[in-house]
Amino acid sequence: MAVAAGAAWPARAATAAQVVALVLFGAGCLAFGRAYVAAVRRSRFEQVSTLAAFVQMPGAPRSLRRELRVAVGLQCAAGLTGAALHPFGPLAFGILGCVYGLGVIALWGACFGTFAGRSPGVQRRRHG
Repeated sequence: MAVAAGAAWPARAATAAQVVALVLFGAGCLAFGRAYVAAVRRSRFEQVSTLAAFVQMPGAPRSLRRELRVAVGLQCAAGLTGAALHPFGPLAFGILGCVYGLGVIALWGACFGTFAGRSPGVQRRRHG
């Protein structure tokens, strides 16, 4: 929405679109960080793969996977459209908004994904 307004009225709304993109980027980075911590904690007892935790979302209902992936696609399309319309202005920051959707997918996969358990002899021990 902010990108569409920024494209229609670049003098007025472009700065708002830039702020929205930067906030989404920051929130996405925080989500990725939280997902990483959750995946590391779970990897002590389960066989967590990076691809599964951050992309495939094992155990997620099909409708949830579809909704989150469509949301990321729309975020990327809006960001790329804004950047294509005004490549050297504030709308170029819209591409950063995609990080939020990817971070949410990673967070869901790391926190709620279904992974195989580690065998007792292979479990990692915490040192220190």
